Amino acid sequence: MYILIQMILLIVALLLLERGSDWLVEGSSGLARKFKVSDLFIGLTIVAFGTSAPELAVSMIGAVQHSGGISIGNVVGSNMANAALVLGSAIIIGNGMIIKKQTLQYEIPLMILAQLIATMMLLKDGYLDYHNGIVLLSFFIIFLVYALSTSKNGFKEISVKQRSLSAYSLLTVIGMIGVTVGGELSVYSAVNLARSFHVSETLIATTIVAFGTSIPELATSIKAALKSKKDLAVGNVVGSNLFNILTVLGISSLLSPIKPDRTVKPDLIFMNVTGILLLFLFLNRKYRAKRWKGLLLVIIYASYIIYEIFAR
Repeated sequence: MYILIQMILLIVALLLLERGSDWLVEGSSGLARKFKVSDLFIGLTIVAFGTSAPELAVSMIGAVQHSGGISIGNVVGSNMANAALVLGSAIIIGNGMIIKKQTLQYEIPLMILAQLIATMMLLKDGYLDYHNGIVLLSFFIIFLVYALSTSKNGFKEISVKQRSLSAYSLLTVIGMIGVTVGGELSVYSAVNLARSFHVSETLIATTIVAFGTSIPELATSIKAALKSKKDLAVGNVVGSNLFNILTVLGISSLLSPIKPDRTVKPDLIFMNVTGILLLFLFLNRKYRAKRWKGLLLVIIYASYIIYEIFAR
């Protein structure tokens, strides 16, 4: 009976994610046209923050309950899932992906820098406290200022039948609720099953919880790739990873010092190497990642999960 209930919850979660991601992409793209800002900007901000709501909720709860392994493992694992599984899947399904020069020169390096800063903090003290939280949140404010300053770059007027501003806003909000609730339901059922096997909370966080909270990003980026909104797909991943590192960890460490219950050094290495790899995947004359590069990212994520389960 218990397993049946979890399966029903999973089916409901998948339905919410499918519908929610569809509405979120349509609504956010419409808002971009209404306000004459680029899809990349919307992906870096509104969509990224909306799809990262599950990570924020899970990590804050972990911090309040003094489960630092959940808070840190969730963020590191989610960033791995976003950069490798989510973007890799979007590249495969979108039959390759071309990104803007601006993304390669600024947004991805910003993501790498944020991850390296958090890594140095964790390796130095073994935990994050409110001092670290203030630093991370300060960098997030700098990122927001940068994002606003480039919001008009790459905007293209498209002659399509448009809905009203309130309709696009409603679609975006409903879409965010759908992907957030869907992600939370998938995490809830997965964690309940995993804890019955008495495994480390950090292991649960870096694998099951991280994958579950990244499902909104996965659903949204795949839907964006299918609808040829590839700037939205890339912006969603980069923005979500920045939000996770700077805001989720920042707020969580303000609430309470967070410390993992096992070493996260290998996880941090995986996360940073994958982030740096993204630069090289798009580093060519056309800033294009072909389908095989997406497959490579997915294989890297699968290798990370196998390592987490069997080698740790």
